[in-house]
Amino acid sequence: LWKVVRLGFCHFIMSFTNAASQLAYNTALRSMGGDVYIGAMTVINSLREVITMPANGITGGAQPVLGYNYGARAYDRVRQGAICMAGICTVYMLLAWGVVFLFPEALIRFFNDDAELVAVGARLLHIYFFGFCFMALQMSGQAVFTSLGKAGYAIFFSLFRKVGLVIPLIFLLPGFLGIDGVLWSEPISNLIGG
Repeated sequence: LWKVVRLGFCHFIMSFTNAASQLAYNTALRSMGGDVYIGAMTVINSLREVITMPANGITGGAQPVLGYNYGARAYDRVRQGAICMAGICTVYMLLAWGVVFLFPEALIRFFNDDAELVAVGARLLHIYFFGFCFMALQMSGQAVFTSLGKAGYAIFFSLFRKVGLVIPLIFLLPGFLGIDGVLWSEPISNLIGG
């Protein structure tokens, strides 16, 4: 039972740290930019959830295959599967980053038509999604550790990226970069975490 709980706990920690970072984003943006920035961040988080769904499906679908081959001591197949999964996720995230880069206003308008929110949201979307492909490496690494029964490593990296990097950077970077520093915390943590 403990092994099953540990594996599920990894996903819980990832969801919990996402919620904690969202609280930090909203706190910082409320004090510096107001409701328009909070609205833009809400749209950005919704887009991130939609955009990362396929990558979550790929990494989640690969876990049983990796785990089975690890149990069968087919380590070459585990390595091949991990590389294939990371490669597919990285290519997908590169394509998603391209779409975000080319069509930020259109993506924001899926959620809201307010001209001010679209303008602010498009600028923030470019910052938040900068280097988004590195998130694929973080997601793939967590999936590999979980599938190998080493959920503690996956939990550590999730906590490290969100609690150790994102949340402190949300409050530190605005001192140097202004309100944009709040959003730069994500690409910096993606790069380091990846």
